[in-house]
Parts: sequence; C-alpha cells; structure tokens
Amino acid sequence: MLKIGMIDSGMGGLSVLKGLVDSGVNAEYYYLYDNKYHPYGSKSQSELVAIGYSNMQKLIDFKVDIVIIACNTLTAGAVSKLRGMFDIPIIGVEPPIKPATMQCENILLLATPSTVKSDRVMEMMHSFTNKSFYFPDMSKLANLIEENYSNKDIIYRFLADNLSKYKNIQGIVIGCTHYNFAVEEIQKIYPKSKVFSNTAGVVKRTQYIINKNKFIVPNYLAVKVYSTGNEIDIEKKYFLCDYLGLGIEFYENLK
Repeated sequence: MLKIGMIDSGMGGLSVLKGLVDSGVNAEYYYLYDNKYHPYGSKSQSELVAIGYSNMQKLIDFKVDIVIIACNTLTAGAVSKLRGMFDIPIIGVEPPIKPATMQCENILLLATPSTVKSDRVMEMMHSFTNKSFYFPDMSKLANLIEENYSNKDIIYRFLADNLSKYKNIQGIVIGCTHYNFAVEEIQKIYPKSKVFSNTAGVVKRTQYIINKNKFIVPNYLAVKVYSTGNEIDIEKKYFLCDYLGLGIEFYENLK
C-alpha cells in the first residue's frame, strides 16, 4: 500500500498534509516533525543538505514510496542534491511566485531568510523583473507560530508590526509552510490582497506521481507523526488532530 513520507522542522508541513487529506489522497503518511533542528530557516545550505539526508534515511527505513519535503527552506536549500542521492520521487514545496506575478504587480514574499536568499527563489524572481517584490523580515514567525499556534493575537500583532508599512500590496506569497497557519491574520491586515500558497501545487504533483508510478492506493488514511527531539505537548497534539480532522499516532525521539 502507498506510503508517503513528509519532512518539516515542525507543524508547518501539516498544512500540506491537510491539503492532501482534504483532496482525498489516501495513504499511510509518515511525518517527520524534526523539532530537534527547528527552525530550518536560519540554517546554512550544507546544514540543510545534511539534515535532509539524515531524514530521508529515516523515511527510507519506513519503506516509503514518495517523500514530500513539506518545507520551503529545506526544498530551496537541499532538494536538488537529495534527488541525486535517493532513487525515489521527492516532491518539494516552492513559493508560488509565478502565479502571483500573473495576477499582481506589487508582491510580498513571506519566507525565511534561507528561502529568500536561495538560488532557486532568486532565479524565479529574476524572471519577473517588471514586478515589485518586498521581503519583510519573517525570521521569527515560524517559531512564533510553533509556540503560539492557539494564540492568534500574538501572531497578528507580530504581523501587523512587520507588514503594515507595505502599501498597495496586491499579492502575498506564502513562502514557508508554517505561515499557512497565519493566513487568516495576514488577510486581516490585507483584506483586498490575494494570498498564494503552494499546497494545491503539491497535491497536484503528488497525484501525478501516484498515477505515473501506478502505486496501490489504500481505501483508508493513516497518519504517524515522529518527533526527533522533545515530546510534542498534549495540547498541540489535540490541536493537530482537530486541524487534520482525524486521529494521529504520535511517536517521540526518533533516532
């Protein structure tokens, strides 16, 4: 039966998993909640490649058929090298810059420092030099969401303080899967702007790979979450189960 592995430094990639679940992509999901190395956003490329390689090996041990790197930073910094190291389909998550440029002139790119500086993102933006891009400092946001997922007021105040100076914004590109948990707060600040997230793109690519490889899809869903560091607290476990709308098996301290 189809097994899909997923990697992120925390809860952000579960927004991608929700997109898959809501789209009816049944599988046995093995989600690496890599809180031992959270956050990824400040890591160097060599560190990201090493982290990605280690986590890929863990998922290979689970005999997964597909791996989704459910993190923009890890995708930008390591996916091309990881694809050369492993002989299974690896799906990355990239900021949906192209769709935003097709509809908008002034664009906010919300991403970690590593993602913004990555060669891939710079290459995409250089293809649209006639558009105006703005890069707020979001270096603290992923950690803020991880720690205050149930206190949206704290997240809103951070965003309002850091985004309110940017005017006439037409499009907002979500360049970190953690930020999917803050879309409602972003829209409060920019109610007339269009938010672009790449979850739908990952779902489409996953479905394509499943069909291309003729993987056997089960008629059930199973989600197992493995943290690599500290235990996920019980309140967050309840929150994540409620967010996905299904039960999750949690395992701690995966080596």
